[in-house]
Amino acid sequence: MPQLRFHGVTPARLAPVSRILIDQLSETTTTARDEFTLECVATQYVFDGETVDAFPFVEVLWFERGQATRDACATAIDQAMRKAGYPEAETFFIALSPSNYYIAGQSLGRDTSGEV
Repeated sequence: MPQLRFHGVTPARLAPVSRILIDQLSETTTTARDEFTLECVATQYVFDGETVDAFPFVEVLWFERGQATRDACATAIDQAMRKAGYPEAETFFIALSPSNYYIAGQSLGRDTSGEV
């Protein structure tokens, strides 16, 4: 955790920039490098009856770290995407709740919503 899912991005283009990207994200979030997952999602896009080139975008699944950290991570991702040959890409963040995240069957947090 965090997990970055790259859509419309090839592993061959992402791999050369992955080390510096993880270094930057690790430093910005104060998270160990080995906690990051970068995944290239194989996707085919269809429009008007034809397959079309994919528009690159990045989903970031993580535990919320605040606006300043989110902004810094988005900048690092944008720079990496540009270096990988994608001059325009979108990034969005999905905040996960520790109480809904389990490792070996154990929740990382306590649900305080009062739901049963």
